Amino acid sequence: MTTTEQQVLIDDLDATSEQCKTVLNRLKNKNDIEEFDELVLNLQELVTKRQNLLNVLIADDSFVQRDYLERQLELTLSLEVKAKLVLNSLHSEIHLGKKNQRQVNVYKSIDSDR
Repeated sequence: MTTTEQQVLIDDLDATSEQCKTVLNRLKNKNDIEEFDELVLNLQELVTKRQNLLNVLIADDSFVQRDYLERQLELTLSLEVKAKLVLNSLHSEIHLGKKNQRQVNVYKSIDSDR
């Protein structure tokens, strides 16, 4: 049985987790660099909030819902995988951008030699 305080923590944790999922999905479909930076900062805040809520819940010795905590662990691992996919995608885009810039510089150099 959960206390009212525990239920409030659970509800807040669930809402924060959903917000994390939403932000990660928006990061996958990013278009604007400024929006991307804002979303990353938002995600960092949400992850910190989520971790703090989990810490409070885990520290409560009277909270005995093991299945809920196991689901939270699975969700944490899932969010981590999604975040790494976004990070890898960003790394690829940065690498591609640098490659494209080098090609442009080569063409400019060739054009200036004419």
